[in-house]
Amino acid sequence: MTTAIQLAGVQKRYGATRALDGVSFDVRRGEMFGLIGSDGAGKTTAIRLMCGLIRADAGQVRVLGRDPVREHRHVTERVGYLSQRFSLYGDLTVDENVAFFAEVHGVRDYHRRRNQLLEMTQLAPFRARLADRLSGGMKQKLALVCTLVHQPELLLLDEPTTGVDPVSRREFWKLLSEFLSQGITIVMSTPYLDEAERCTRVALLHEGRLLASDDPSRLRAAAEGTPSLEDVFINLLAKQVAS
Repeated sequence: MTTAIQLAGVQKRYGATRALDGVSFDVRRGEMFGLIGSDGAGKTTAIRLMCGLIRADAGQVRVLGRDPVREHRHVTERVGYLSQRFSLYGDLTVDENVAFFAEVHGVRDYHRRRNQLLEMTQLAPFRARLADRLSGGMKQKLALVCTLVHQPELLLLDEPTTGVDPVSRREFWKLLSEFLSQGITIVMSTPYLDEAERCTRVALLHEGRLLASDDPSRLRAAAEGTPSLEDVFINLLAKQVAS
């Protein structure tokens, strides 16, 4: 199977608000896929649907060939999810936080994996430090370690770099590139168009609707001239409003 995720005609409402309005796209195995849009675009709703945390009102969602709601346990065993408000335990050390999340996922022999991840994220020297005493960037990296401790095939990241300083953002992207090279499929939501340029393919969302989905370079090439991805987004949005 070459497809990791499929959304087909997905709709999701919250009262009168259409969070997703007939959205369709697919994510291929081994790629970095970006969900791009501002607040209210539907990015978080899409990721929560992929995790099986909510059910679509219409359409179909498949993650690694399974229904993430009806087959939730099978999906969570193979998926890592880093939410906007990932909860670390401030009164536990770095080591203890990783151990806790390993046990949550039923990982018994996690010590070697934990050591590898802490070395990779440069957190090994701080493994005895309480999470509350870590900087924002270090907390972000620890949350990523906790998300990866059960060796998922697919990583879902909901705006992980929002509010993070530029140096930490750069370090975080280096880590994602390393995990991508290991064969992990990554889906990342972000409002930053410069981060969209780093993705294999993107889905541009606005107010629950899909404006376009393709390789960023193809999206630019399909537009007149040589616009930036920001120009492409604005032009697509103008066409949607006009229609």
